[in-house]
Parts: sequence; C-alpha cells; structure tokens
Amino acid sequence: MMRIAFKMLLHDTAKYLALVVGIAFATLLISQQSAIFHSVLHSAAREILGASEADLWVMKRSVETIDEPDQMSELTVGRVRSVAGVAWAAPYYQSIAQLRTETGRTKAVQLIGIDDSSMTAAPREMLLGSLEDLARPDAVIVDAAGFAAIFPGLSMQTGLAVEIGQRRALIVGVCHVGSSWSGLPRVYTRRSLAVEMARETVNPVTFVLARAEAGEDPAAVAAAIRRDTGLRARTRDRFIAETQAWILKYSGVAENFGITILMGVVIGVAIVGQTFYMFSVENLKQFAALKAIGFENRHILKMIGAQAVFVAAVGYGLGVGVAGLFFAMFSPSLTGGLRGMFMHPVIFGGTGVFILAVTLTACLVSVRKVLMVDPALVFRS
Repeated sequence: MMRIAFKMLLHDTAKYLALVVGIAFATLLISQQSAIFHSVLHSAAREILGASEADLWVMKRSVETIDEPDQMSELTVGRVRSVAGVAWAAPYYQSIAQLRTETGRTKAVQLIGIDDSSMTAAPREMLLGSLEDLARPDAVIVDAAGFAAIFPGLSMQTGLAVEIGQRRALIVGVCHVGSSWSGLPRVYTRRSLAVEMARETVNPVTFVLARAEAGEDPAAVAAAIRRDTGLRARTRDRFIAETQAWILKYSGVAENFGITILMGVVIGVAIVGQTFYMFSVENLKQFAALKAIGFENRHILKMIGAQAVFVAAVGYGLGVGVAGLFFAMFSPSLTGGLRGMFMHPVIFGGTGVFILAVTLTACLVSVRKVLMVDPALVFRS
C-alpha cells in the first residue's frame, strides 16, 4: 500500500517538486524569521547576559529596561551590600556619550563603566589588548563592530586617541560582543573614568550589580533589597524577561516579524493545499480503482498521510538547511548586523512540528473528493 502511495506521489515530478519547494520556502521563512526575532530579543538583554557573575540587578523604581537607566548616588552600593544575604555588590555605569575622532568624525556611543576594582561586567572575549590595559590612564576598550563604525575602512588596532565627552580617551583594546538592541558602538572603561567622560558629578551609578550568598535564593534576596532600600531589585533572569517584554510591548518588533512569519504560513498552506488538491483530482480514477478492489477510506487516508509526511520531511529538511547555512555564513562575522544571531534548537523542532501539522491539515482538507469518490468511476469512460 505504501509503495503504491509513493509511486503515485513521485509519478508526477513537477507536482512533487512544487510541493517540496513550497514547503521548503515556507520553512525557510518561518525558521529564519523566528530565529532572527529570537536573536533580537536576546540582544536586547546583551549587557545583562554579559554580566553573568551577578545574579541581582538593583536600580531606581523608574527604570523599566537596561537601555533607560536612571542615575543613583554612589552610597547606594553600600546600602545594597549591607542587606542580609548579599555576598557582594559592585557599581555599574551606563550612558550615551558623544565620541569624536582625531579626523573630526563624531559618533554616539554606549559608554559602559565597569567597577574599577572587581571588573564586574567586563567584556569576555578580547581580540586585541587585555582587560589589564584598562588600568592605564584614559584607557577604553571598543567592541569590534563599534570600531568598524567609528573608523570605517581602518583595520582593527590599538593606540588610537579619541575624545569622549570632551575628555581624551585612548583605545587600548578591541573586544567581541554580540549585536546590541540599540546598535550603538560600545565603549568599555573604568567607572571612574566613564563618569568623568559623561561629566556626571552627583549620581555616578546607574545600576548596582550584586550576588546572593551561597545557599540563598536570589529572588528572596531581591525582595529583601527592595524592602530595606526602597529600590527596585530584580534577579538576572527576571530583569532579562522584563527587558524583553518591554521591547515586545513598545518597539513593534513582534508585529513586524509576525507578519513575515504569517506570510510563510500562508504560502505553505496555499501551495501545499492547492497542489495536493490538483494531485488528488488528477488521480481520482486511481483512487477509485483502489476503492473498487477493497481499499477503504482509512487505507486511503493512510496513503495520503504517508505522502504528506514524506514531502513535509523533504521540504523541511531543505528549508531548515538553507536557514542554517544562512546563519552559519553571516553569524560569525565580527561587524555585520547579523553577528551573534543563531537558531535556537526549539526553533528547529518547533518549525518541524508546525510544518508537519500544516502539511497534514492542508492535504486532508484537499482530499475530500478522494474520500467521496464513487468506485464505479473506474468503469466509466
């Protein structure tokens, strides 16, 4: 029975290829756009993810996302440290600053000031220089994509002097970090120097990064910080979730990617449904002959189901393979807009299940004529 089903499917090469190409294109659209959407949300919390040593983030109550910080007094760090259950706390500074090169080129940058002593939240992957170089006067580290944006056409190098907030800065290193939500070049330096560059004199801390003591529940420690200091304290995972929820709510990213993903769904259903319908109509006599020799509708459904699963598997394999190749080619780049983007395993599996469900549904809807066909049709001219 299955051999007959596959012979019928592969007999018309044009229609078989149309089915496979339609499913492959729908798979490519759905998986690629879902992966980019997931990567964009991931990039929105890039700085939080980078500070993996901290499992608590403390901020003013007015702060909703890491990209909209509100300055606090340096005394806040000591208040957080004094809360029971806190192992350590470190200051963190972040703001938008204006950078000017020696040639007069200006660029808005994301200025990140890490704790002078502990280096909490420092970049992990250095391409040029080392973190120890930040101890030098006026030292800053720039991410690779930012370096390309600030110095277009210039190969990565250290020793270049720039001006940030009317303060001289010397590039002593280049690091590699993934893409950020803002798209601004990131400049890392000591917090004390970052505050000078931002000309901040009163409130030189935007966040306090902390870690709960061993054996303590971070969520419980965060609640204690809120109770004792009146500040907003979030666990790392909760702050990531809230930042991503804010992006979904106010940026329009979900709607834009959702439209493209919906296009993939519509294309898949339309192509598969129409092609299976034409395939069924053109093979009505063959199905009638099978029913005439004793095949029941359940046998016909098994045959059609096997055909649907086969074309879904082939089309999905081709589509997800092209999507995977796309990310393999562009994601490793140090400077491109797709750097660091990836396809999560859940997207692989989820797309496969969805494509299979869509294909089965489309083919079942389109084969109603086959199930209702009169076996006597085979004896008519």
